[in-house]
Amino acid sequence: MKRVCAWCTKEMGTVEGSSRPDTEVSHGICESCADNFTFQQGVPFQRYLDSIPVPVLTVDRYVVVKAVNRKACDVLGKDPLEIVQHLGGNVFECAHARLPEGCGRTIHCSGCVIRKSVTRTFETGEPQVSVPATLRRGDPDHPSAVVLFITTVRSEEVVLLRVDRIE
Repeated sequence: MKRVCAWCTKEMGTVEGSSRPDTEVSHGICESCADNFTFQQGVPFQRYLDSIPVPVLTVDRYVVVKAVNRKACDVLGKDPLEIVQHLGGNVFECAHARLPEGCGRTIHCSGCVIRKSVTRTFETGEPQVSVPATLRRGDPDHPSAVVLFITTVRSEEVVLLRVDRIE
């Protein structure tokens, strides 16, 4: 089975023991990404995030954004101050976050793929790779759907949330 970095998609060799070695992929984190995540090479974290050419946010276990790269700000049309320290549902303009209960506390939040992916990565340490997440945006009574493909990787006490594709 092929082994690939869940963050930069660099191939990292193979893993023994698969019944379908040509089609299965195992995800991990390459040494270069791990070094950057733990600051071992002295690269400032914000500069590292800004060097990633796709939208990236770091979130805590409650899906509160702790850092964001420039590409994510551009895609979201927001300033970092409108993103950092805000709940993910508010940042992504989830229709359910606009309900009186707010992001993370509505009946809809238990099925939120973004929230579930972040939680699973926090609990298991396993990255979630290119997971399709349908985001309902706008007015809660008449939301429009946007499909995001997201990847989550845990680094210490944050999860790096990458938006791979938007449809």
